[in-house]
Amino acid sequence: MNKIGLSLIALAVTGSLSAQAAEIGAVDFSGYFRAGTGVNSRGGTMTCFQLPGADTKWRLGNECDYTIEPNLATTIAKTQDGSEWRVHFMPSVYRAYGQIENGTSELTTRFGQVYAYGRNVPQLNGGTVWAGRRFYNRLQLGINDQFLERNDGDGAGVEDINVGIGKFSAAFMMSGLDSDVNDNRFALPLRLTDIKTGKDSSLSVYATYEGQSRSEDQNTNTSPNGQPSGHALGIYHRAKGWIGEGETLIGARYDKNNTARGAVDQKNTRLVIQQTGKMLRATDWDVIGEVRWRNEKAAGDSTWYSLGGRTDTHISGPFRFLVELGHDIVKPDNGETRNLTKLTLAGAISAGNEAGSRPTFRVFYTYARWNDAAKAVLGTGWVNESRAKEVFGNSNSGSSIGVQAEAWW
Repeated sequence: MNKIGLSLIALAVTGSLSAQAAEIGAVDFSGYFRAGTGVNSRGGTMTCFQLPGADTKWRLGNECDYTIEPNLATTIAKTQDGSEWRVHFMPSVYRAYGQIENGTSELTTRFGQVYAYGRNVPQLNGGTVWAGRRFYNRLQLGINDQFLERNDGDGAGVEDINVGIGKFSAAFMMSGLDSDVNDNRFALPLRLTDIKTGKDSSLSVYATYEGQSRSEDQNTNTSPNGQPSGHALGIYHRAKGWIGEGETLIGARYDKNNTARGAVDQKNTRLVIQQTGKMLRATDWDVIGEVRWRNEKAAGDSTWYSLGGRTDTHISGPFRFLVELGHDIVKPDNGETRNLTKLTLAGAISAGNEAGSRPTFRVFYTYARWNDAAKAVLGTGWVNESRAKEVFGNSNSGSSIGVQAEAWW
């Protein structure tokens, strides 16, 4: 082979190695954030509205918090078998209005996710192995920000192993580093996803066991109190094209927690349906209906019904108009039925003409109305419920006006 040929081969090899080194050293930057401000109709800071006893709130114009989640990931090795080995970091901030953390109301940064993983591993049939702290097993509904499944924490596992009928995942998860050394919760989540039921439809099955790991404190010769064990089973079916060009989600979930002696402490049965679609090409719509039956030894039985939806209409250029309406009913066996209706009207300027175009900037007006039974318990629940009572505790309605920015990338 002549010198020119050898030079070309050397140049090609050098270029390939340089490209691979550049790819390995590159950092992928993605993330999510939302932040905003507002005032309530009586004067003072924006308030948000959620019916006590309901698992979620309708989120448009109803998020009294900050969320900042930048993600940094990089490939640190690639092997000849096609697998890729990466690390992932996510410093994060979450703070509800009025919430104190580490003795301050200012935003405090912490690491929400820090983990390493190897993906496309041939010995795992193209699956992934991982270990560290991460947001795990999250199955989320968008417009009410509800997690049907979630097992966040510190752990390790294998994920998305192709087993023929679907993709199998298994993990061992524990609570964060703030847990006592003699007392911690653990979870064993399993899932089988992408079980094909048709051309554009699939089934997913989630199963989780939770328990307690504890030991006697050798300094005090005392043992931590026993905590409930529990298990959960969720089945979810997604299909496209049942109604127009949208997607249909139908889900059912059962979970039960037992006391240390095995008696049932709480059990929940949940049914949910979500339908998305388009109207007249300019409007995206999203509707969620849900019912949850709860049997609770300490607080008594209750039933929660929820129905709501959002439309998001493109007007012109970057301008959009959104409407969200949600209604929740909670029927406790030992009390009066309570209800809350929330309506939000919003104008938006977005970087694109699609409903999911981000970043987006919204100006909104939110109005909520509730009955006397809800007013009697208005101050219970999450941190912003106490703020709603401070402003609207003698009323059956309230409203806020505000602005919010949201982005993901």
